[in-house]
Formats: sequence, structure tokens, C-alpha cells
Amino acid sequence: MLWLCIQLPKLPLEALTRAHRAGDTAPVAVSQSNLIIESNPAASALNIEPGLSIATACAYCPGLQLLERDTEREAQLLQQLAQWAYGFTPVVSPRTGNPDSKAQSESPACLFLELGGSLKAQGGLAPLLQQLGKELHKMRITHQMGLGHSPSAAHLLSQLPEHRQWLAQTSTPPTPQQWKQWISFAPSKLLDCSNKAIAKLYACGIKRVSQLLAVPLSEVGNRFGRDFINYLARLNGSRPDPVPGYQPPAEFHSELLFPSPLDNSEQLLFPAGRLVRELCRQLQRRQLYSPALYWVLDYGSRGSEEVNVELSRPLFDPQRLIALTKLQLERVKLKEPVQALALRCKQLRPLETKMLREDFFEEGGSQHESYQLIDKLRARLGHQALSGITLKESYLPEQAWTSADSLSLQSKRHGHQLHPLSAPRPSWLLARPDRIQQREHSLFYDGELQLLQGPERIDGYWWQHHRHARDYYIARGPQGSLYWVFQDLTSEDWFLHGVYS
Repeated sequence: MLWLCIQLPKLPLEALTRAHRAGDTAPVAVSQSNLIIESNPAASALNIEPGLSIATACAYCPGLQLLERDTEREAQLLQQLAQWAYGFTPVVSPRTGNPDSKAQSESPACLFLELGGSLKAQGGLAPLLQQLGKELHKMRITHQMGLGHSPSAAHLLSQLPEHRQWLAQTSTPPTPQQWKQWISFAPSKLLDCSNKAIAKLYACGIKRVSQLLAVPLSEVGNRFGRDFINYLARLNGSRPDPVPGYQPPAEFHSELLFPSPLDNSEQLLFPAGRLVRELCRQLQRRQLYSPALYWVLDYGSRGSEEVNVELSRPLFDPQRLIALTKLQLERVKLKEPVQALALRCKQLRPLETKMLREDFFEEGGSQHESYQLIDKLRARLGHQALSGITLKESYLPEQAWTSADSLSLQSKRHGHQLHPLSAPRPSWLLARPDRIQQREHSLFYDGELQLLQGPERIDGYWWQHHRHARDYYIARGPQGSLYWVFQDLTSEDWFLHGVYS
């Protein structure tokens, strides 16, 4: 087993400031229970450190922007990161930080990833670690990594600067002997136990893990208890070290909280691009797709508004998704300045190979343009402006079809299937047949009509009170137009029913 621990020491701050600009130099700090628990680099440069009271911090920096800790947003961001990590390995375990810790660095949230089964697919250890670090950097997530033979060992080594430096340069996993050396070299204050236990270790003069491992386990157990003995066994690999498994939900959710509200939909495009790129990376890695994007514009206390972008086929190109989002946002008039922007995909579906080859209009290279046109029209005009056509089982032409929400024509694999007739049919069928004038055995519709082909008899519903018996013909008008006309056999009246292209 090869476990990677990714510690997230700045999660309380980054859950609230991910939408800030990269070069923003304004000092920002997160507070909880009247104490500072985390600060950004600009605030740290002014001696705003975790553990300071708010009054002291404001005395050091009068312009300090204080944010109240939001553990719910932290949990959402941690779940989002676990979902992202699931794209690299199927064995992921998130661990929340201590919400009551005065300094977040004492017990930060972290992710455990089992990498042993993913090295070959990801091109080896070094490319995998580089890709993980690169994507965390793009998401503006501060992190520390540690590699170990168990989650406990990886967690301990992720706090060791020498190990992190070695990890940044290595291309092969360490040997068991190297792991033992790293763990023995680690200070005992890095052990994952209570502050009371750490103080007791220092009181005994045990400042290195190697000193602790040299003490007989019976003596350690007498002083620190059975749980501490079990922890040491998991740390040195002599006992299994299970962690709770993580199963990602079939949905995506990511949110950016703005430092100052945005009052222009054009300004929303930049943060929307960040969220779309995060979504595309996850979808491609997990072989999923989403039939729609749901944007939530959060107006704070004034409520929220949802903007939907429907997709006619699986789409993973961030630029096209942003372009469709832009079309939708142009139709929205912001009710209030937007305080946060969230992207939700409520139902992620497995991607099938045939879906990428499916064509709506014709086979060939124009399918991408066809789907793009549908998506653009829907984004520009709205969902209600477009509809598809589906077949119905009926003898009468005007009742043999109906409009459908979906623009794709797909026959069901199971059950009864309907097939269109091979007889010539007009491309424009009138919603209601229009009566044709008859004079002296001739038909007139914008001039005299000439019958060219027919009749084709459609006779149905004889078992009902209103029998429909018609003889259909193809007729030509004086301007050369072709019409689909019929004679009602019960009334002997003539009607125009369709126009050929």
C-alpha cells in the first residue's frame, strides 16, 4: 500500500476567499470565538497570526478584513476536493479538521489517497504527484503532502519539512527501511495524539519518535493507554490502519464567495470559467457527463436565482460551456449584486462511447456544428422556444406526431417501436386542414390546382362515431408549388393539408 496524505492547513481561509484575485494584497483573517484562526500572507506579514485576539489583530492592522469561520463551507470544499481526488484513485478518505482548534495548523483537514494501484495509469509517482500539486495550485488550495506505507505514517510525514523536500524530488516510492528512518527521525510533537499526551512525552524527555519506539510497549501502554499503543502499531506498519472509505455522489457542486458583490453579469464570467474548468477535469477523469449546468446566483439575504444551461450532448470543452453560459447570463437581469456563484450538476451520468458518435441530423463531420447550433439556440431563446418531434400511433397525419422536450430522435430499445412511413410526405403539415374551393370539377387554391399523383387512401377510426376516410393527392399550383390535398370521402369536400418544400 502506498498512502498519500494531503494536508489542507488553510482550508478555513480558502473556503471563504477562493474567489479573491491571485495578486490581492489586502490583509484578510478568519476568526472564531473572538480569536484569529487563520490569515492570508498579507496579514501574516503584519504579524496577524493564529491565536491572536481580534482586538489585538485590529490594533496591529486597522484595515484587516475579518471573516467569520464557516464550517459548513469548509465541509463542502473538503467534499469537493475528495470528489476531485477520486478522479486519481478509487480509494480516497477525507478527514475534517478540529473545529474547536484555536490554531487550524494544529489539526487541519486532510485527504488520504491510496496511490499504489494508480501509479501505472498516471505515468508513475513523480508525474502523479506533479499533477496533483498542479491542480491544487490551480484551485488555489494550500497543501502539504506526505507519503507513507499507512495513513498514519503519511499523516506524520506530511508534517516533516525534510520529507516534503524529498517527496518533491523523488520519482520512486521509498523502501520500508527509508520509511522507518523518516518516522524515527520525526519529532514526537508531530504524533497524531492529544496535546496532553505530547506534553507527557516531553516531560519524559522523549523528543523523537525513535526514543519512543525504543521504550518497551508494556511501559508505553502503562503510561499512555491502549489507544496510543494501537496508534504506534499502525504507524510502524505492524497493524492494519483502516480509514473510512469515500464514495462520491453522482453530482457536482462548487462555489465561489466574492470578496465584494458583483453587480454585472459580465463580471461573473471569470469565476464561472474557473468553476467550469474544475467540472470538466472531474467529468473527463471519471468518464461522466452532465446533461445540464445549474448556476446559482446568490444574492445573500435577498435570496438566490438559478440559471440553467442545457446540453444536447456530452460536452467537456470549457470554452464552449463558458460561451453557452455567457448567452444565458446575457438574458438575466441581476436583481441584486451577486455575493456568491455556485455551479451544480444535479445528476452526473456514465459516459458511453456511442453517445459521442450519435448524430442528430446526419452522419458525418457536421454533427458537432449541429449540436452547437441547438445548444446556442436554446441558450439564446430559452428552453421553451425549441422542441423536438416524436411519433404517435395514429392513422391521421395530424395526430401521428407530437412535440417533445428532447431534440434527439431516439427509438426505445425495448417495447413497441414506431417507424415513419416511406410514402412522400410534405415537410410543412398544416395544424388544421384548410378547405379548398371547388368550381366546375376544378380545385382552386391561389389559382387552379392540377392533381399529379394519387390517390392514397387513409381510412381509420371506422369503429368510432367519427369515421375518417380520405383520398390524398399531390397537386401543383399555378406557381409550381406542390401541395398535399385530400378529399373527405364522407362529405366530398376538398382540403389542403401540407406544402412540400
